Amino acid sequence: MQKIETIDCQDLSFSAALSKNRIDRAVGALGVGVIRRLLCFALYLLGLNRMDIGRSLGLPAETVKSVIKTLLRDGLSALHDRRRQSPTLTPPPCPQLPPVVLTQEQDVVVLDLGGQDRLLKLDQNDPLQLRIVLLSLLNSGLLTAQQVAEAIGLSGARTKSLAQQLLDDGALSLIDRRQGQKQDYRVTAEIKAEIIQQFTVDIITAGQTSGTKISEELNQRCRITLPARTVRHHLGKLGLPKIKHSLPELVSALKKNSNDGA
Repeated sequence: MQKIETIDCQDLSFSAALSKNRIDRAVGALGVGVIRRLLCFALYLLGLNRMDIGRSLGLPAETVKSVIKTLLRDGLSALHDRRRQSPTLTPPPCPQLPPVVLTQEQDVVVLDLGGQDRLLKLDQNDPLQLRIVLLSLLNSGLLTAQQVAEAIGLSGARTKSLAQQLLDDGALSLIDRRQGQKQDYRVTAEIKAEIIQQFTVDIITAGQTSGTKISEELNQRCRITLPARTVRHHLGKLGLPKIKHSLPELVSALKKNSNDGA
């Protein structure tokens, strides 16, 4: 059992001004009765006799004795005034928050967050913002997949897939999916050549590769920063996945023929 070392109050320096300020704040939060009992028990633990405790706090010695005895017997529940119907230490129950209500009005999706003037309006002409906000609320359990699917115009399965993608890869993954194919000019011919070259090296030397692996290798070797999703997109456009099995076989066959000819 862990022990508490004896505190020698003679070696401590106390500030009357700080004490008053702190007690006033504590009284506002817990009430006079609770603070008086806490101080009574603290002084008792520090070794002050009951008569001096009573004089310090303006309590009869018998009251001090009763407070100490009750706290030692019942614990924290003894801090509140038992003559009251509800304990002062019991926090009031939290009010139940209303559910988030989603409605669509022309080109606007309206989220009613509950309470007066707590409306969030999202423009349906900005699908990226709409997806990020609604999918975030779905991931937080504040909206259902059906509500979000209807608002963004996708199937329930696709909506759940995007929600998981947002969790795994962040909002940037949604941006890449939306812009990657529409802005091909960002991936120059030189970058495409590096993608092809790295793909070829990986397939010949290791027999396999991936968009993530190529993305990391391009960053390390050429200081080219490309998301794995963008790499996969251009690999597909160039038709490279279709030769990932035949390319090593072709290289192996060429080597064999070369050696046989020699």
